[in-house]
Amino acid sequence: MSHQHDVDILATLEADSPHAAAFRNLSRRHWNNGALSSRDKHLVAVAAAQVTRCAYCIEHHARIARRLGASRDEVLAAAYITAALETLLDGAIDIGADGAVVTQSPALGGLPVEHDRNLFVNTILGEPTLPLTLRYAIAAAVGLAKEREGLRLAFHQAALRAGALPRALEEGYAVALVIRAGAVYAHTLGIARAFA
Repeated sequence: MSHQHDVDILATLEADSPHAAAFRNLSRRHWNNGALSSRDKHLVAVAAAQVTRCAYCIEHHARIARRLGASRDEVLAAAYITAALETLLDGAIDIGADGAVVTQSPALGGLPVEHDRNLFVNTILGEPTLPLTLRYAIAAAVGLAKEREGLRLAFHQAALRAGALPRALEEGYAVALVIRAGAVYAHTLGIARAFA
């Protein structure tokens, strides 16, 4: 089956099911240009979909981001922000004025892997393929998608210090919430196929 075939199945489901239509109504208004461009919203979506592990969502939003002008490296940069944040455990997170992320995880207790993890996180978040404010907005949205309030707040504040508009962060959060619901929506493809 092709991605387009799946898109067509979901469109039919939206026409037939008030549940799928309700998801589309939730989603529809959050993709237009605003404080974040539509392209950047789809980059946020790719990163948030890494949290939900929704392969359909990742591919769908990567395709749209590409169509809107994003390069492969930009889409990968967004995805790897999630990979970096996956390594941050429940310890304290500090983002310095220089942008360096410092974390201490009680579970790692100064083990060599903690140093390696901090190097990985700072390499990913310091990589300039995406503008700093967008990297931080993506990280804040991923924190929301992961339901990690400390993570979200640390990157929210760092984004504001870096010059991000509050509205851009709000738009990123809306995308993250749509993606959380969208993972279930995408998995209804299996239900639609079972009844085809």
